[in-house]
Amino acid sequence: MAGIGIDIRGEPPADPCRNRGRHLMLAGVFLALSLAGVALMLYGMFSETAHGETLETVALGLFAAPAAVFSYFGGKVNACRGLSAAQKEELAGLARTHPEIAAYCGRVEKMGREPVFAEYEACRELGENDRG
Repeated sequence: MAGIGIDIRGEPPADPCRNRGRHLMLAGVFLALSLAGVALMLYGMFSETAHGETLETVALGLFAAPAAVFSYFGGKVNACRGLSAAQKEELAGLARTHPEIAAYCGRVEKMGREPVFAEYEACRELGENDRG
């Protein structure tokens, strides 16, 4: 996932989602371009045009490249979302069993903010690595 680089063993960032608005805007732009490619594909399929192969190639390029970039920025936006109740519970359980995770969560709490999804994923990954 194209998330935010979170290091549990270090200091938590003051604002891990400071670029969320920009990432959201860019994801929307690339989603719109990708949907334009789909619309162009549908037009090419249901209309009789003389340049069918060229239209198909342009539509594929207009769909595929922006879709890949959309997934990158979409991952960044997803990493900034808040945690569900079940995820907060799991994070609390991980904090009880792993002192590094407890220390990180304590530092985040001192900053006066809630952990974001990217931090939750980093904590889960650390917990899984310690088990295996």
